[in-house]
Amino acid sequence: MKRTLKESIRHYLLPRDLKDHRIRGGYLRGNLIFTSWRDYPGAIRGTTEQKLIGWFRSNVRPGETWIDIGAHYGYTALALAKLVGPTGSVFAFEPVLASAGSAAITRRLNKYPHLRVAPFALGAESGIHSFDLPVIRGMADSTIQGGDWVEPLLVTSFDFIWPSLSPSRQPVHGIKIDVQGMEIETLKGMAKTLERDHPKLVIEFHRGVDRRVALGLLEGAGYATTPWAIEGGFSGEIEDDKSYAFEPLVGSRVGTDA
Repeated sequence: MKRTLKESIRHYLLPRDLKDHRIRGGYLRGNLIFTSWRDYPGAIRGTTEQKLIGWFRSNVRPGETWIDIGAHYGYTALALAKLVGPTGSVFAFEPVLASAGSAAITRRLNKYPHLRVAPFALGAESGIHSFDLPVIRGMADSTIQGGDWVEPLLVTSFDFIWPSLSPSRQPVHGIKIDVQGMEIETLKGMAKTLERDHPKLVIEFHRGVDRRVALGLLEGAGYATTPWAIEGGFSGEIEDDKSYAFEPLVGSRVGTDA
């Protein structure tokens, strides 16, 4: 795998040891995160995902239930947990076991028992099975060749696993998806939840993902297919490595008996 100069500096020169760091800026300033300078310097500085966290601050309410799919070291899950507060719930899905373990340490360091970590990838099929993906900087990524190593991941569908994680089947108020090329499979596996609850939905799209298929799945679940660009400046095309919010066509049914 060819590396840019910036990637090479980060890979070879920044410290790789995982430990707790106090976040230095941004909305999460003062919170703790268990990660490394090599894997996630933006989280330690508090400069990463600023637009997304701004969107969270406008759309997440105390007491809600949010799902963070592709939680990595738990930075965005930490922001969600702070926003929903102790009366809410956040479920962070992260299939790389070392990263999921780090997110669990972040949960403990910040005393957020309402943040739970689930060590699964989410796909289209029910049951639990495994597949191998390259891992880079603690993230499983289907869009790359090589990476730091190849790891076997446990994968299930959201609709299959959710009753086990939430026996009361609490309604889902919001979902963030950042799954490095597995967007379509993830959406297929949560179709029932999307149709039932119409949660707020934000998706980061990646290279190679067929936008027409993804938008067709969203339309079938009752969502508008013209998104709001989290980073701003929507040109009519969904770009790689940018996040987009999708609104339900008929309004959210979260918290109702529908």
